[in-house]
Amino acid sequence: MNSDYLKTTSHKNLQTITHVLVLEDENSRQTIILDEANYSIGRDVRNKIPLSSKKVSRFHATLLRRTDTKNQSFSYWLLDGDLQGNRSTNGIFINDKRCLVQELKHEDVIRFGFEIQASYYILNNINDLALLQSGDFKQPPPELESTMQPTKANPQNFMAKQTLVISEPNIMESLDSDSESNSVNFQNSEITKLASFPELSPNPIIEMDWNGNITYLNPSALNKFPELNNNPSIENHPLLVGLIKNIENHGNNNKLFVREVTIKEQVFEQYIHYLSDKKLIRSYVFDFTKRKVLETQLKESEQRYKAFISQTKEGIFLVDAHNKKILEANNALADLLGYNLEEIYSLKLYDLIDMTTGVLDEEINLILKSKKENNLIKHFEYKSKNKLIVPLESNITWISYGDQTILSFAVRPVNKNINQGTVIQEQGLYDLETGLPNRQLFLEQFNTAMANSRRIQGLLCIIFVELEILQEGTNLNYGLKTHILDGFAKRLRSSLRSGDTVAHWEGYQFICLLPQVRSFKDVGRVSQRMLESFIPPFFIDNQKIYIKTSMGIAIKDEEASTTEILINQAQSALVKSQDSGSNNYKFFDQKIQAEAERLLRLEKLLSHALTRNEFSLLYQPQVSIESNRLTGIEALIRWDHPDLGRVTPDQFIPLAEETGLIIPIGEWVIETACSQRHQWNNLEDQPICINISTQQFQQPNFVGMIKNILQKTSLNSHLLELEITEKTIASDLELATKILKDLNELGIRISLDDFGTDTVALGYLKQFNFSTLKIDRPIIKNFSADSQDKALISAMINIAKSFNLRIVAEGVEIKAEVDELFKLGCQQIQGNWLTAPLTVENMTKFLTNSSYDL
Repeated sequence: MNSDYLKTTSHKNLQTITHVLVLEDENSRQTIILDEANYSIGRDVRNKIPLSSKKVSRFHATLLRRTDTKNQSFSYWLLDGDLQGNRSTNGIFINDKRCLVQELKHEDVIRFGFEIQASYYILNNINDLALLQSGDFKQPPPELESTMQPTKANPQNFMAKQTLVISEPNIMESLDSDSESNSVNFQNSEITKLASFPELSPNPIIEMDWNGNITYLNPSALNKFPELNNNPSIENHPLLVGLIKNIENHGNNNKLFVREVTIKEQVFEQYIHYLSDKKLIRSYVFDFTKRKVLETQLKESEQRYKAFISQTKEGIFLVDAHNKKILEANNALADLLGYNLEEIYSLKLYDLIDMTTGVLDEEINLILKSKKENNLIKHFEYKSKNKLIVPLESNITWISYGDQTILSFAVRPVNKNINQGTVIQEQGLYDLETGLPNRQLFLEQFNTAMANSRRIQGLLCIIFVELEILQEGTNLNYGLKTHILDGFAKRLRSSLRSGDTVAHWEGYQFICLLPQVRSFKDVGRVSQRMLESFIPPFFIDNQKIYIKTSMGIAIKDEEASTTEILINQAQSALVKSQDSGSNNYKFFDQKIQAEAERLLRLEKLLSHALTRNEFSLLYQPQVSIESNRLTGIEALIRWDHPDLGRVTPDQFIPLAEETGLIIPIGEWVIETACSQRHQWNNLEDQPICINISTQQFQQPNFVGMIKNILQKTSLNSHLLELEITEKTIASDLELATKILKDLNELGIRISLDDFGTDTVALGYLKQFNFSTLKIDRPIIKNFSADSQDKALISAMINIAKSFNLRIVAEGVEIKAEVDELFKLGCQQIQGNWLTAPLTVENMTKFLTNSSYDL
């Protein structure tokens, strides 16, 4: 599979929720981490996920990512065929049902054609990913394995050699990563010849026994590696290192293994076969130095080609002559016509050239009738994204690639006195040097965003960015300057989010518009990402060029209500950034600067808190007012940082929910609390109560996670009570219905938390099987002075009793509240009036009391 697209090793930036596709056939199994917007799947090698089966179509299926902006999550949908509407021949089957398009769910089983099976997983644990990846393999062809078995024709009069002691680390690996090239260079006929006629083989064959004695070297081995013959210090030879050490792992395997060995400047592939019946290790060695050189040259050539294509100011694109799809394109073409590259790849030639389908087909047929080596010059009218007509001179050639015919277009403005930048300028789309929106277009978009911001929740901000070239003596000719600006613009654009705008303001200054952000911290996060993208140097004309960057940020508020004010504020903040040494960002408002820095630091520290054991649980009892008996215990998380001290939940829980860290943190809370409740085995049926956030509740396989924790901690399910809010249920009623039903079937208690804050809660009491109702603290706090709140509590208590629910008033802090609640019929309370949250040790002492003085 194409390693450019398939990430089958550990992912450096593993997200909290990871989407994984596991592909399997007879000869291989591969784990793919999904993190791109779309994946094409099929037999053609140009697919992002190529499949090695003749029973799947060339472009069999497409994976599309759909983002849920409300919940800040995404899912993948599987589409039969490609994005142009072409269906596959043998279809796709999800859980044995044929479908055209379907959203994938956790543990869905997919079949492409009849031979390739895939499984889709949504993981929230890195250990689960590692477990999936541990099963990946790629077998050599069956005929290769069979010919490697010992044969009667193999010579047995091997020469005895000295004992070797192997002390190097295990570097053996099973044949997997390069099976295609192996099969080309290591054909069955060659192996058969080697096995039958080792003395005649042009490739070295080496045998050693399981004690480390070399027992045989064929003439080629003696000629290629004379140092192996009668050399007492040969134990560290690269071809022998690790072989004896691997007997324990591979001695009884009888499979063929391969490793790459470098000796001085030569590269060899060593095929290793453990012969358990003869207690021998046989190695077949092939010199792949020339192939490695060719591979390196080919890779460098491809990189030079891509660099040239991406940097040239001439629009270039490749088209499949059969279906007219755009196969490749450069940024110059995208900028020329006002598209981005992703949009270009979704188009066909019919979308770019202003002709009817029939007329354009005739033109292409005439081109294909010409000789391949001819460069045909045509004048076509192209359609830009904003529907303007752009006359371009097109230099067209064509080539055959396998069973595919490809057209190559190089386009430029028709008028020789007008370059590409002028066309862009005339249309008012983009700047000449960078292909970004120019100042005029930016101001139009800025004014529109300012008008929209009055009716859209969230913040609007602009960021001025200025670069400075660090190398002294660098000859900044026009071409080099243009390349630096162009490269800087690309990095800047890739750092921003979808929907953000970046424009070239003037000289070395750029300006970014973020029309909608949730908080100052998000602005800081985007700014930090931008700064990090400028750390690597630019490689231009054999020069390594470093830059430093200054950034000034202004956020719209009541005072900064016009575009002019905001721009002036951002420019002032830019000067502050430059004065403080560059490679940083500064907000115009110092209070915002301090708050953003504080939150970002807190977020960074929070990401390490779990692994550094900085979290702990406190426990607060729930007690019956009438009997003074314990009725439940709520577990409450606390964060104690060595430098910051105690960080309150209202400070870090929102950060955890924003970043997705609430998932692993929440799992730790549930497991720790369940384990502790199991240790308090002297209690009767009082449950341990745990608050569950919306993100936790809606995570994939939430019920399975709870079930695993109960099994792991040996806790009876009826001793666990999960507290969820009305908002959690309302955010996805269908999903909530399923999860609550599954939890009820496990015997887990469910508490409706913060009751009384939402008018729909009454309906939920009828719809779902709750065990407990918790009255929210704000209502308790005000009811003594507010007769309406008192009436509301009385009604809530009567409703709960009619549903046979236990009622807990939380946040009770004074004796008057206890007395009033008892008069209204409330059965149980929780709060600081009884005791503040306690450590495990203090809670254990508290539980030794049989009753509690209220």
